[in-house]
Amino acid sequence: MNKNKNMAREQHEEENALVIWNISNCPIPDGHDPLQVVPRIQTALEKLRRDRPYGPLSITAISDNLTEIPGEDAMRKLSSTGISLKHANRVHTDLYQWSRRNPPPATIMVITGHEELEHLASTFSGLEVKGYRILPTYPQPNPAPPSLPPKLCFWETLLSDADNKLETTSRLVFSYRLDRGTGESPWSCSVCHFDAPSFEDFTKHLKSETHAYFVWDRVASKNKVDRTNPDNLQLGRSEEWDLLAKAGMMRRAEVLKLRGAFAPPRSRPVDANSFKEPFKSGE
Repeated sequence: MNKNKNMAREQHEEENALVIWNISNCPIPDGHDPLQVVPRIQTALEKLRRDRPYGPLSITAISDNLTEIPGEDAMRKLSSTGISLKHANRVHTDLYQWSRRNPPPATIMVITGHEELEHLASTFSGLEVKGYRILPTYPQPNPAPPSLPPKLCFWETLLSDADNKLETTSRLVFSYRLDRGTGESPWSCSVCHFDAPSFEDFTKHLKSETHAYFVWDRVASKNKVDRTNPDNLQLGRSEEWDLLAKAGMMRRAEVLKLRGAFAPPRSRPVDANSFKEPFKSGE
């Protein structure tokens, strides 16, 4: 009985930790082994931890171009060490979802570029007020935004720390899928709301026409392109692409028809050639 009480007390005293790493903004420097990223992060956290030992640690690497940054070989190595991989380009939603499931005290490390950290400053401030410890990490050449917490890490310094003699207490776990809050797949795509059952399925999805179309569709929506107009569609790329584009066009046209007078104003005409230029076949 006493043993069970002690175990329960230890679990209660443990502190969960989350690391969200925007690998597009902070890529692995040349010459660094992807297999060493996890122990370097664990060492950095242990050096800054409070009296309470770390319990479960979740590390998610995000990028909107994982097949190029860091590339498939590095992705495979990172995944083998317990890092979750997610096609996404912003970390705000993940911070919110994780904090809802993990009340303070807890530690959150965000590894990203100077500009994104600046955008997250107010979010960090709100989390700190609630009792979270925030550890922003960014590339060394960039100046630290004055609105960020005083404790900062340089990405290059973190990766170069070779002090592996430090005993770590954190236990690396795959994070819950954060965009919907269901499932525990370590490979997910926030654009397509897709959970992959394996690393191979994940990389196959990232190279698929379906994924490419939904990425294009999101950018087109952001640029207020009228996607009910065939002249604005990127047709002719492949048979699968054309089927997806035409189905999307018909679906949106039907939605606008059903909305009637309550439909939003039509987007301004867009020159199809100038819009399609960044979306060449194979990109």
